[in-house]
Amino acid sequence: MSLLRKALIIPPIAVGAALLFYAVSGREAPKRSEIEETATVVRVVTSTPQSFVPRVIGYGTVEPSRTLDAIAQVSGRVTFINPNFKRGDFVSNGDILVTLSPEDYELEIAEAETDIASANVDLEELDVTLTTQKKSLEISKAVLDLEERELARLKTLLQRKVISDQQVENQEAAVLQQRTVVQDLENEIALNPVKRKALEQAKRKNEVRLETAQLNLSRTTIKAPFDARVASVGIEIDQFVAAGTSIGELDGVDAADIDVQISPTNMSGFANLVFAGQLETEEGVQDALSQLDRLDAVVKVGSAGNSATWDARVKRISDTVDPDTRSVGLIVSVDKPYDTLRPAVKPPLVKGMFAEVELSAQALPEQTVLPRNAVLNGKIMTVSDDQRLQLRDVYIAYRFADIVVLKKPLSEGTRVVISDVSPVIENMLLSPVEDESAGHSLTLASGHSSEAGDSQK
Repeated sequence: MSLLRKALIIPPIAVGAALLFYAVSGREAPKRSEIEETATVVRVVTSTPQSFVPRVIGYGTVEPSRTLDAIAQVSGRVTFINPNFKRGDFVSNGDILVTLSPEDYELEIAEAETDIASANVDLEELDVTLTTQKKSLEISKAVLDLEERELARLKTLLQRKVISDQQVENQEAAVLQQRTVVQDLENEIALNPVKRKALEQAKRKNEVRLETAQLNLSRTTIKAPFDARVASVGIEIDQFVAAGTSIGELDGVDAADIDVQISPTNMSGFANLVFAGQLETEEGVQDALSQLDRLDAVVKVGSAGNSATWDARVKRISDTVDPDTRSVGLIVSVDKPYDTLRPAVKPPLVKGMFAEVELSAQALPEQTVLPRNAVLNGKIMTVSDDQRLQLRDVYIAYRFADIVVLKKPLSEGTRVVISDVSPVIENMLLSPVEDESAGHSLTLASGHSSEAGDSQK
């Protein structure tokens, strides 16, 4: 670049620098502004220790509390079937369901009665014979006495040489013969008790035959042993039924049982709340099992908003654990499941229905109940007095639906954050807003309000 061109560029640059210096020389330097901290709006519920009704929900299938497979105990032709003995129909206690032909058993009764009458005749004959033998024995002994005295007289005459030896010998033979007669009669009389016993045994045998025949005759009439609903029928009129054949099945209507399956985790938490301190020893466990009547149960069938409910009672723990779900079984019973029938409103609680069962116990006081989403990884977010976020460790005693119950209650007035906060920074500034709807829901979920009670009717 030539010297002349450089000389032409330098003066404009110098003039521009001078103008810029003049423009800024009379102004103040810019001030740095402080950035204000922004408060994060969060929803909170204020903790107030309250009573909580421990509850747990399980599911099971309805079964009748007792069933009967009616088995024919004797053979015979079906001569009568109750018109109500049809699948799905109802029968009452004592109703005749089926009758079988009785002729064979009536003949057995007649034969046994004849044999008993014959045995009675034989016993009477034995009594008469005994009387006759006793009289004959008295006569024979008297004759023997005469014969013996005659023998003594003849021996005296023989000593005097009045008679011959032959006469004495003949009399001795007569005495021996009469002694034999007496001995035979005494033997016959002695055998009388044995003969009587044999005749009485034969009579008793025939009496047993008679009782058996009468029992079999009564078994030709099959009756319902309890109020029931017919589950199945396995015979037809005029059909020959062999002993041991099933004529049908009956389901009792006095009560219905449900084997409620509950997850081990839920059952463990529920039991620890209800039987606090009792499950640590074997004796305590046995006491808890004997106190199952402390639990209330409500059976629900149907979809939400269109369900029917029944009050139930806890009877016992099931004998097995479900092999598929590993759930614990608890047997609950509903009395008179057909008595509350209201068409189009409340159907009967019939076999095979899938039911939801809610178990509950007496309310526990001074419990902290929070929404389930308020606890994350064993921590809750609380709001300090200066509106700062604080993290606190908590331990959950029980989970139910969308709530949790803390093992150690929070102090009254603790504000717990229930909305999602991201990112979570301890001591960050918060703008808490009380969620009244959530608080009301917690009150309902505690199970100790009128609305909660009404929802279970």
